[in-house]
Amino acid sequence: MKNAFDILRLCAIAVGMAITISCNTVLVSLFPFAQGPSLWLALGFAGLCMAVIMLCFTELASRFPGAIGIRAFTKAAFGNRFSLAITLFYVVMMMMVGGLEGYLCFLMLQQVLSSQLAVIVLVGLILAVLVVNLRGYELSLNLQIVITVAVVAMMALLASMALAVPALKPPLSPISHSAEGLFAAVPRALFLFVGIEWAIMHVSRHDAFRRTLPIALMISVATIALLYGLFGSALQHHFNAADWGKLALPHLELARIIGSPVALWLATVIGVLAVLSSFNVGLSGAARILYSLAREREIPAWFAQLHGPRLSPRNAMLFISIGVLSMAPLMAMPVLNTSLSRLFSVHLVAVYALILLAWTKIRRQPDKRGIRQPLHPLVVWPTALFLAAIGIGVIAEPEAQLARLILLGEFLTIGMVCVYLRRPTLIKA
Repeated sequence: MKNAFDILRLCAIAVGMAITISCNTVLVSLFPFAQGPSLWLALGFAGLCMAVIMLCFTELASRFPGAIGIRAFTKAAFGNRFSLAITLFYVVMMMMVGGLEGYLCFLMLQQVLSSQLAVIVLVGLILAVLVVNLRGYELSLNLQIVITVAVVAMMALLASMALAVPALKPPLSPISHSAEGLFAAVPRALFLFVGIEWAIMHVSRHDAFRRTLPIALMISVATIALLYGLFGSALQHHFNAADWGKLALPHLELARIIGSPVALWLATVIGVLAVLSSFNVGLSGAARILYSLAREREIPAWFAQLHGPRLSPRNAMLFISIGVLSMAPLMAMPVLNTSLSRLFSVHLVAVYALILLAWTKIRRQPDKRGIRQPLHPLVVWPTALFLAAIGIGVIAEPEAQLARLILLGEFLTIGMVCVYLRRPTLIKA
């Protein structure tokens, strides 16, 4: 019974982080490249890649029990400075996702509230999650399970209701089955699984790395692939290529197709709960990473300060919350909005490919610590090369000029931050 609850708890964290409003928006960006059966194929390829990544993640995490995020094993594999850059790159990506979530939640609340009231409600929701996390993480874990189950059930219900409604007009675009389209769709589909790995930070027993965690992660990958496959099929059932660019909030558009006030409120509740779920897991995980870096004296000690009877990393949590709220208005910029799916895809592919390379390097070390997963380098190496290829393909697209400039700016900024933080005066003798 306890093992089953542990699996449910880990699945709630993994799926809860992955199911977001922004994933519905990015899902639509797959449609020009994969439709019908090709959509399911793209989700299947992305799911297989994610399964390999999660098994590598699990094995690496078991070698460094208690480690926070990707920091420990990237440091062991690539050295301190490069690991610091990767970790900060990862945290920035999660804050960008949080900012997009906040902006999309604002658009969603505008459907039923005035703009001023929508801003107040959005800030109130984020502050509520922050307060819950500051008061004690066990409370937020129980809340996470309830939210995740509710979001999955309501998304599946909404998609099923939409599929039962006859399409008003036939699709105008041909069904795509080309290898080139699939190649372009997989990195975008990979974003739909983002955040699953955060469940690894909440393993309470080391023996859970043997079976409990791998089972929970594989169930989470399958759940997300099936859920977004169903949701994507419902969207393609009703909308054609001429409508895809207008689907900023796809779940609300499905609710309007159904034509029921209950469906509209159902979609609104889904959006609100998805924001709460994503921000709840992202806040605690990103704050832990910053806290860990501060404890290592890599970033200012201010981030390592603990407060309250639960010893919560309040300063780190406040920093993440303010960062998310600050990035939300930037996501309204049309010039940035068109590059988001590419940016997120490249971020994810780069981080995950480096995780696989770290696995191959650490696996060869004579130290046999940790719990080995059923993986072979002949599986991991092709997956890493595939991720690198599709990442390069996305960023090399002619329309990706702005995304390339933003990534260059990120690399330069993080590089300068790492050089500054590594000054001799900041290192303890």
